[in-house]
Amino acid sequence: MGHLTSSSVELVFLSRGYPWLCSLFCLETRLKVMDDKPDPGALSENSEVLFSFGVIADIQYADLEDGYNFQGNRRRYYRHSLLHLRRAIEHWNTEGSPPRCVLQLGDIIDGYNAQYKVSEKSLELVMNTFQMLKVPVHHTWGNHEFYNFSRNYLTNSKLNTKFLEDQIVHHPETVPSEDYYAYHFVPFPQFRFILLDAYDLSVLGVDQSSPKYQQCLKILKEHNPNSELNSPQGLSEPQFVQFNGGFSQEQLNWLNEVLTFSDTNQEKVVIVMQCHTAGGRRPCGREGLHPAGLAPGSQVSKASRQR
Repeated sequence: MGHLTSSSVELVFLSRGYPWLCSLFCLETRLKVMDDKPDPGALSENSEVLFSFGVIADIQYADLEDGYNFQGNRRRYYRHSLLHLRRAIEHWNTEGSPPRCVLQLGDIIDGYNAQYKVSEKSLELVMNTFQMLKVPVHHTWGNHEFYNFSRNYLTNSKLNTKFLEDQIVHHPETVPSEDYYAYHFVPFPQFRFILLDAYDLSVLGVDQSSPKYQQCLKILKEHNPNSELNSPQGLSEPQFVQFNGGFSQEQLNWLNEVLTFSDTNQEKVVIVMQCHTAGGRRPCGREGLHPAGLAPGSQVSKASRQR
């Protein structure tokens, strides 16, 4: 009896902050059927690709001339990013075997849009571009979403794709709360993708008079004594900066229920979020696509250099 191992991914990366990644390319990892003694080595000629999905991150569109990152050492192509999004969509639409879906891993428009009061206009332009895509797109939220919009706005916007979630009959414990933006879906039988809210606990996007803001600010200041809370200077846990976020216990409990269901039903799981997890001292540097496994109390972070 054969069984499935590893993962099947077709990735198209877009990084506005990294010019050498601004050209379109694909990295494909195949999902293969193997015998009862799987060989972790190279794929054989008999390997079978079951499905693929697209991934795009950090579009960070703004109708601005090129600029630089916070440290001034990496060029950013704000306006040009929309061209690369269009090229990525053209690629997905013309694939012989199209992807089952596309994951948009957050920071869809840049925070500068808020400064120039064009957040809604820029978001509409990018979302209209996504309408060219012939397969579903799942959106995650990052710090730049919250620089531009409140959590309440995002919940009622086209960036909320919870309507694409999988409803597991007779398992209400796998239904996420409305208090955070998370859900799960099945792009292919026996594969469950879980989209998490990496800014569930954050000072970004919430009313400063709310109890949740005060709770998050307290946690942040307990770990970061700097007057500039976006600065990791001198921190032993550099993920505790204002532009990062974390998981509430409620979300982690829900995640555990979904993982338990998947374990029971022998599903393979991919966890999708805007940030990597930082289960200790190391800040993590990129938008996240992870095999299942998050410990309670995990923080999530973007690398300090990538504000």
